[in-house]
Amino acid sequence: MKEPSLDVHMDSAQFDYVRVLYAEEAVNVLAQCGERGVVLAGGQSLIPQMSLRAAVPHVIVDLGQVTDLRVIEAHGDSVSIGAMVTHAMIEDGQVPAPITGMLPYVAHGIAHRDVRNRGTLGGTACWADPCADWPTALLALDATLVTLSPQGERRIPITSFYPEAFTNALGPAEIVTSIVLPRSSKRARWGYYKVTRTVSESADAIAAVISDPERGVSRVVLGGLKTPPVVLTELSEDIRHRPPSGTVGLEACEEMISHLPGLADVNLHNYAFALNRALRSAFAG
Repeated sequence: MKEPSLDVHMDSAQFDYVRVLYAEEAVNVLAQCGERGVVLAGGQSLIPQMSLRAAVPHVIVDLGQVTDLRVIEAHGDSVSIGAMVTHAMIEDGQVPAPITGMLPYVAHGIAHRDVRNRGTLGGTACWADPCADWPTALLALDATLVTLSPQGERRIPITSFYPEAFTNALGPAEIVTSIVLPRSSKRARWGYYKVTRTVSESADAIAAVISDPERGVSRVVLGGLKTPPVVLTELSEDIRHRPPSGTVGLEACEEMISHLPGLADVNLHNYAFALNRALRSAFAG
């Protein structure tokens, strides 16, 4: 269904608006639009960019009424979360826990409730802001993004989804339909911490820790960089073989990350502090 062009006030340019009801319909419309089409999910990132004329789409394809993008499915070894599931739905426990407590905790820390009511998991993942919460958390959780395009469905590991900041691996007329997270065991531990001046501002530093000895999985991720989130491979392996018995000191955390290229010309202390708190949450006590 195509509605009349809307002349949006504030400072945004005129555009055509298309509201779709199914994921396949969205893909077909985007294929017709070519590079002129942009997807609208929750709008919490796109609309401010349009107001500033930083984004000037010619056609907006609104996914807000696409019910098949809000499907949540629990499987034996994984949880599938529809791309249009909101932060608030996750915060309120409407998503089965792939790891106890982590998803609601991360969602609760995103801006204000009004933002969480509209912002979506898939939209945030696709926007690829390295200072947003979900890219770091999803990398720590080893997510897989399921997509749909005119060529059909494919599955993209989160490790291949972010070639650079504010860029994702989606092709032309391709949308994310769901995010699949592997289930952790009952022995799994996690920690998540971000440094931010106010709840409405982007994070200055983010750290996420996952440790699941029963599955032999350990992952430490640093976010809030000028680059996409980074897996700290050596530290992840160290934790897998020798989980910390107590708190890892702040100076030790600085030493662990001081070599990372993405930390050049930034406040190293913020990242070390976030890492320290995430490790403490996962392993202390």
